[in-house]
Amino acid sequence: MLQTLKWWLFFIVGFYVCAVLTVFPLPLSWQWFRPEWVLLYFIYCQIAYPRNFDPIVAWVGGLLVDSLLETRIGEHALVYAVVCYLAAYLRSRFLLRPLWQQVGKIFLLVSLSQILILWFHALEGQNPHTLLYWMGTVMSCLFWPVMVLLIQSLNSKQRVAPISSRSI
Repeated sequence: MLQTLKWWLFFIVGFYVCAVLTVFPLPLSWQWFRPEWVLLYFIYCQIAYPRNFDPIVAWVGGLLVDSLLETRIGEHALVYAVVCYLAAYLRSRFLLRPLWQQVGKIFLLVSLSQILILWFHALEGQNPHTLLYWMGTVMSCLFWPVMVLLIQSLNSKQRVAPISSRSI
């Protein structure tokens, strides 16, 4: 019971920090370089804590991100649920690889989310018409190892143990 409570506290605080990083004001020229913080956090939670985190939690978190970013309700919810489902499917492949090799799988998952969001925007007639749109994916891949190491160091201090015997 205490372990589950610690995990939910860890999840809520982590989601809050990632949501703040998502809406943190940046200069207009730097907007393209913003990593997908919430998605990276959800992927980490799906891989490290598969019993506590599932695509339904990602869907609810996506609804919160939709309301936070003032996008259409369900846009990020669907994308996060699909990506977290694929992360759950690829979990064993993530755990077998070292951190630097996981970046390729993160690139594919974040690219899929960017493609789905681009598709939603294209349905509205709002295409970015620039290759800078994909810089968020590249920055997410660069921040993945840093984010994983930071979360694992915080987890070891707070003793929020992952379910599996092997960490990311």
